[in-house]
Amino acid sequence: MLFNVEEDRGDFLSGYVVCDGFDDTARLLVTNAGVTVYDGPADSPREPLVIAGRHRTGQCGFEIDEAAIPGLSAMLDLEIHDSATGLLIYRRRKAHHTTRRVFRLETHLFPLWRLDGALNAKFQYAANRIEGTGRETTTQMFLLSRIDSVYLSGRLLYRSFQNQIEGHFDVILTMHHPYEELAERLIVLAQVKNTGSAILGLRENMSLEPTMSFAQKLPIDDEGRLRRALRDVPQSVARVLANPVTRQLTTSAPEEMPAKSAVSRALSTLSGFSVVGLRRAPGAFDAAVAELCGLESPAPPTPALPGVAALARMLKRCREADWLIEHDLALYAHVAEAWRKSADNGVPGAAGGV
Repeated sequence: MLFNVEEDRGDFLSGYVVCDGFDDTARLLVTNAGVTVYDGPADSPREPLVIAGRHRTGQCGFEIDEAAIPGLSAMLDLEIHDSATGLLIYRRRKAHHTTRRVFRLETHLFPLWRLDGALNAKFQYAANRIEGTGRETTTQMFLLSRIDSVYLSGRLLYRSFQNQIEGHFDVILTMHHPYEELAERLIVLAQVKNTGSAILGLRENMSLEPTMSFAQKLPIDDEGRLRRALRDVPQSVARVLANPVTRQLTTSAPEEMPAKSAVSRALSTLSGFSVVGLRRAPGAFDAAVAELCGLESPAPPTPALPGVAALARMLKRCREADWLIEHDLALYAHVAEAWRKSADNGVPGAAGGV
């Protein structure tokens, strides 16, 4: 989906929304303070879209004025969403919105929803879990050049969007200890298989089916059996679980495995981020993010999922898991050492051990 608001004069709005379907016409839902004030199609002609081969008719534009929405100019809490997907297209700028463009690279399978919730309200445009919107829509979010207050978060392969991010966004990231991340992923995938949770998109639910089945059958209450199961991980499952953070930072395709130089490349990428934190040092990370994004106080902490700490300790004792996360273990060691040096220099929140 392509979209943008080209003009907001108060009493007049214009822009476009191009659906993924070549012949489809988007329908707009306009609200003010949560109350629907307009529901209609984006069907004004945009001839360049036809010339570019992006839409058959080019009927993708919209122009909304006071005749369509009485009192439009006075609506301070106005938002425009795509009716079919619920995607935020536009919302009006408020005085408290931060003039900054921030992307949080999600490294966890279980998203940091509380942090996102605290940050969304500080920006004019905000979207989370953007990996589920499709490549074109995700790219469009990074290219909302008319808006200088943007917060995005998602579990993306960083290199795939590097050109749209670097030089345009402040990037923030926080890491679990790799044993804890692996434990959380195994627990989440086992629960998704049982509950059909919406944490994963439809495409991921299909592609991760073998891994979910493996996680569901893991004997996490029996260390000996767990060790044997991890020793015999199917190759297709191992490729999914292996070094998730290093892969996010250094690869550009889901099936690509990290190269031998991946850790150094990942560290080089992290050196350009605005905030890099550890889940074990939440105070320092949250304070840095609050300062960057203009929060009056740090976001509420995200609690650990039940069972993660115990399973992480078991995974560390087993050692059979080490080969799955060897790159992430090395990467984490470098990041944790940087945090320890910061703590020695008076910055609170040094990381501890498992």
